[in-house]
Amino acid sequence: MRVLVVTWAWPSHYMPLVPTLWALRAEGHEVCVASQPALARTVTDSGMVFAAAGEDLDHAELHRRRLRGLDHTGVPEAPPPGAGAERFSPAEREKVSRVFGIFADRADAMVDDVIALGRSWRPDVILYEPTSYAGPLAAAVLGIPAVRHLHGVDLTYQVHGLMPELLAPTARRLGLPGVNVLGDLTVDPCPPSMQVPADVDRARIRHVPYNGPAVLPDWLRPPRPPGSRRRICVTFGRTTTALKGDQRFLPPVVVEAARALDAEIVVALDPKDREALGDVPDGVRVVESLALHLLLPTCAAVVHQGGIGTTLAAVAAGVPQLVLPQLPDQIFTAERVAATGAGLMLRPAGTDDLVPAIARALSALVEGDVHRDAAARLHDEMQAQPAPLSAVPALERLTRIRSTS
Repeated sequence: MRVLVVTWAWPSHYMPLVPTLWALRAEGHEVCVASQPALARTVTDSGMVFAAAGEDLDHAELHRRRLRGLDHTGVPEAPPPGAGAERFSPAEREKVSRVFGIFADRADAMVDDVIALGRSWRPDVILYEPTSYAGPLAAAVLGIPAVRHLHGVDLTYQVHGLMPELLAPTARRLGLPGVNVLGDLTVDPCPPSMQVPADVDRARIRHVPYNGPAVLPDWLRPPRPPGSRRRICVTFGRTTTALKGDQRFLPPVVVEAARALDAEIVVALDPKDREALGDVPDGVRVVESLALHLLLPTCAAVVHQGGIGTTLAAVAAGVPQLVLPQLPDQIFTAERVAATGAGLMLRPAGTDDLVPAIARALSALVEGDVHRDAAARLHDEMQAQPAPLSAVPALERLTRIRSTS
């Protein structure tokens, strides 16, 4: 079986797919990843074959052009779990359409190259991350199945009713009457109790954290001796800083708050964010480009912005989470974490005195058993899901059904 993977060039959208791609390769299937050139190194570092599709787009410029001055704080929040875009008023629908129009633009920029690659490489199925709509468009043109691979909580299902309209110009250009943005199958690595209801054919798998190439540092190698101070991880994804600016960069505030606890603080950042952190107090360790799945199992709590990769890595480690979301998708994910009891959500925009609020929330996470026990239950639920290898037969069945129909 040949599997063509379609994803736009944002590493955090690609990396959750990698364990499934490894499973496909381990079963002897061929995999080729089509994306914009900027993702080439990320793909080849994961051991996959890369093929360029479309030109690199300026992420910030695309946001400015589509949003036309609309700040993310003005974007309506997602409908309740399982509800759809019909819950939006006309004004809300227009704003949400501007946000998701960005993904329609990316699809239009990539789809011709994806189709050309499909006609030459002749895949049996297209696997796509849920905001890379060039995937189902190309699959429809090529007449092959399309499989949607989630990152975690299925925010895109909440707005799937908007996408056919936004993709209509591209669909018409390709000679399609429309497009099924949900595909023929959804591969789902999210624990069921965190996931939203959705009318999709679902192949559930266990989330396996992958953060790119990883090196185990010397200070993490020895086991922590009994009686060691609790360790708190503070981390912050690049997306929030890129879209919201350095004024919304919260790790310095979190470090100040966490010092109220008798804890070891480890700040894990992208190298580009190190300068924004500034000087840190003695006893605070700052690490760059450290794979979180190496660090989080040693922690009593993690504070982060609500990126799905960090969220699920924390679930996999069984660590209570304090989520400080600022973007709509982060808020939606944070609400799902809080609903399980495995963490707390604190919205910075609505908190006047953030330092003591963070300190109180962290104290609740590490001092009591409620959130720690809920995090352990969520971890066990995740581990009970089948390994990514279990998704392979589902893809194989799809291709057999299509070839015999």
